[in-house]
Amino acid sequence: MAAHNGAEIDSTSTAGGPDSILAHSLYFPISVESIQSAEIAFDLYIKHNRNIILYRSSGESHEIKPCAHLREQGITYFYVPIAQHSDFQRTMCEQMTNAFGNAAIGRDVRTDIVRGTCSRMIDDFMQNPSLPGIGDSLRSIASQFSEWCSRERAEFEYLLDMSEHDFYTTTHMVNVGIGCTLLGAEILGEDNELVQHLTLGGLIHDVGKCGVPAGVLNKEGKLTDDEWALIRDHPLIGAEVLQSQSGISDLEIDMTLNHHERLDGRGYPNGISGDQISFPARVCSIVDVYDALTSARPYRSAIPPRAVLVMMREDVGTAFDPNVFDAWECVVERMLDQDPERAIWDNGQIPENRLDAILPSINAQLAPGSGSVTIRCFNGMTAQGEIVAESIAEIVVRCCDPLQPGTRVTLSTDSGLNRPAQYISTRLGSKGESQMVFKLTQHN
Repeated sequence: MAAHNGAEIDSTSTAGGPDSILAHSLYFPISVESIQSAEIAFDLYIKHNRNIILYRSSGESHEIKPCAHLREQGITYFYVPIAQHSDFQRTMCEQMTNAFGNAAIGRDVRTDIVRGTCSRMIDDFMQNPSLPGIGDSLRSIASQFSEWCSRERAEFEYLLDMSEHDFYTTTHMVNVGIGCTLLGAEILGEDNELVQHLTLGGLIHDVGKCGVPAGVLNKEGKLTDDEWALIRDHPLIGAEVLQSQSGISDLEIDMTLNHHERLDGRGYPNGISGDQISFPARVCSIVDVYDALTSARPYRSAIPPRAVLVMMREDVGTAFDPNVFDAWECVVERMLDQDPERAIWDNGQIPENRLDAILPSINAQLAPGSGSVTIRCFNGMTAQGEIVAESIAEIVVRCCDPLQPGTRVTLSTDSGLNRPAQYISTRLGSKGESQMVFKLTQHN
């Protein structure tokens, strides 16, 4: 590989950016943070002035945390010969697998490595579906995800970004793949071989967006007719891309083609309806919409999971399959019950234009409560309220004392019960009064 040392590149390039190398057919860029293995099976190059220089050869030991002197020189990318992309894919998949099972590193770090690796593979697939081995790598990831879901479901669930994440196409596709795994396992059982196909279909369902400009995907406001045509065509483009790939099944192509179809026939691209829409496409449709709404866009912030479920339920039977949606609601509620902090507003503010959408679950709304309650905070502050609705998971209290979303409290009822809870949001009652929504927890 020494022959590549000092290869000249575009003199207009910036010190650390990948743009000029992307145009150079010999190499592809990877961030310095993406390498978490002590030994690598491919060559690493760095860009210096107008040259690309060998940094580490295949088989050499690699310091996992890049040397400080690289960043001091503004170097944030390594470059790998395109001919070694299959070796890179294999290393990244092994790195992902090792990270998930490594109890010595924190959950956040493990999650970042797994999601980052998966996102990288999807991005490469969208950039160049003909890359040797890329389809096999994604199938390997899908197999690994379904295995983790079967073997360590509670830990696997943490791979799903439940809310407050930014919307990027590859981030979204990772989430939909993970969500389809969880939803498929919920309905079919964790060991059903169809779950792996649902996973892969979710991971690649939006591959057709490779032909849609980012400005159109993230546009604020009404799309023009031409822009809307681009959006409507992405399932068709994606299906065409997948049909040219070896090893992609008809099931995964169907998910890509039909995940925007609706039961009432008002979806796209073909307006099919009812039984014409397959079970896998119905699964993908629900997870796709859920993740799109719970992620932040340039023109709006994220919407909390329970508010999204309430919004989506309005379209059950017309857009979404009722049984599949019920199963997804169970998946989301279980994850929130296990760890309510996964879905707290990071700035403590509820968007004013969405106050009436921040509702308790359907069960709590249909279960009127009664009696007074004392809200006790950790700092010693207390407030009095009246129970409006109650279920096994939530209590809605009429009270006007403000709290920060995420505040943990004890709710002491006049029946003598002390129930640990977490404040979620405030809604407006039918007479304009403030009603506080509390999620019941197992402990304070």
